[in-house]
Order: sequence, then C-alpha cells, then structure tokens
Amino acid sequence: MSQKKRTRKKPSAAKTGSKKRTAKLSHAVLVLLFFFAFSIFGLRYVERFFDEWSPREATPSVEDKVAEKKPERPGVVLIIDDLGYDKKSIDRLLRIKQPLNLAVLPHLPHSQYVARAAYRGGMDVILHLPMEPKYSSGYTADDAGEGVLLLGFSIDQIREELRRNIMAVPNVVGVNNHMGSKFMENEEPVKTVMQELKARDLYFVDSLTTSNSRGYSMAKRLGVKVLKRDVFIDQSERGKEYTKEQLDQLVRIAEKKGIAVGIGHPYPQTIDALVEYMPKIEEKVEFMKISATALN
Repeated sequence: MSQKKRTRKKPSAAKTGSKKRTAKLSHAVLVLLFFFAFSIFGLRYVERFFDEWSPREATPSVEDKVAEKKPERPGVVLIIDDLGYDKKSIDRLLRIKQPLNLAVLPHLPHSQYVARAAYRGGMDVILHLPMEPKYSSGYTADDAGEGVLLLGFSIDQIREELRRNIMAVPNVVGVNNHMGSKFMENEEPVKTVMQELKARDLYFVDSLTTSNSRGYSMAKRLGVKVLKRDVFIDQSERGKEYTKEQLDQLVRIAEKKGIAVGIGHPYPQTIDALVEYMPKIEEKVEFMKISATALN
C-alpha cells in the first residue's frame, strides 16, 4: 500500500497580512519610544551642552554686594537709647513709620516688650550695654544699672555678664555702650567684649561717650562690624527746636560722608521732633536700619 505525500498548508493571505501589520505596528511603537526617550534624555544633554558653552552672568563680587547696600540718597541712622523704662515713650516710637534702631537696656520692666515689638515692626534691636563711667562724668557704676561691666571684672566675669545681658534682650542684632566713659578707654576689657561680639556675629556702635574710646578701633582690628556716633541729637534740658537743629547737622554730615549716625533718647521733646522732622526730609535722605547699611 502506497504512502501519500504530506503537503504543508500555505498560510492564508489574511493571516500573512495580519502579521505584516503587527510587525509594522511594533516597528512604529519602537520608533515612537526612541523619540520619546530622546526627547527626555537627549534634549537634557543638548541643553546642558549649550549651557556649558553659553555666556553666563557674572557672579556678584563682595564689593558689588556691599555697593548694593549703599543708599542712593545720603543715609541717616537714628538710634534711640535707654529704652525699657517707660512704655508710653516706647509705644510712641513704635508708631514712627521711618526706620529707627532701638537700643534696649537689659533687666528693666519693659526691656523684653520693646525688643519684641521693635523686631515685629522691622526695626533693629540693639543691646544698650551698661559700662562703667568716669566719676568725673557725674555718674557712678550704680547709675549705669543692672548688668554693668566694670574694670575690676576678670575676663571671665566680663564675658559672663555680657552673655547674661544679651540673653535678657530678645532679637538682638547689635550692641552699643551705655555710659562707659571709663570702661571704653581700656583696651583689654574692650577687646574681650569685641571678641564675644565677633563670635556671635553682632555689630557694635561706639557711642563715643569718651573721645579716647577704644571701641571703634578695636572692633575694626578684630573684624567686628562697626559704626560710630556722629551726633547726639538731644539733651534732657533742651527743647524740640534744639533736636531739630541737631538733626539738620546730622543731615549735613550725611551729605558730606554718605552716611551719618545720630543717637537720641526717649524724651517727649525728642519724639515730638522726630515725628515732625522725619517725614519732611525723607525724600532728601534715607533713614536706615543699621543692619541695612554697608557696615565696615
């Protein structure tokens, strides 16, 4: 009995066409996936390549940054000392719209109140640091108040008392001296204070209660940011007009030097003068927070 040849069936035309369409579709999907991947990763590479070769803006130098802080108008820094006793005068000062710098005595009934309120109002809070005066000035160490730094202190005592005073006034960004005509003339105690301020990144304003103060020069030597007073703008026994005259002098100094520092006190006549005077000349000068100036 003969065996019949087995013949392989040819695939139908429909099946062949289906396979071809599937292959084309797969190919198209692969092409799309390739372009999708290139759009994500390839373009990033291209952008990075052009970024590396394209010119960039110069990074501002330290000098440029300092120059940015210099006011276009002459700058006037106003510091009000001796705050912490009287809440009424504090509230009047806080209502002044132009920038002020408030120097707060430690350990007084309203010390923390004024420090917190001034900080919320965008003002600089300064520790008004009590220091030993000369007896010839008419004051004693007791008059300087609690927390006074005395020449008889050891270096450790000066540091400890300074730290205690800083902790007593919240939000402190700088320090200036209260009295201190005796203390500030002595290099080693002043050096101890400046070293502590440097470690805490606090600036110093030398009130110049003595012409022989070592504060400004020592701060410069140790790299502490520092300013010094140009004018006391008031006296307790003088009236509002005297304060306005002193403010005029302060403006003239600012126009000559570029910036001037005035120190006043929370006397009613001083606050009256500031309320009247500052709005009238704010187009002529720029009232500044100390932290916004180009400190040395």
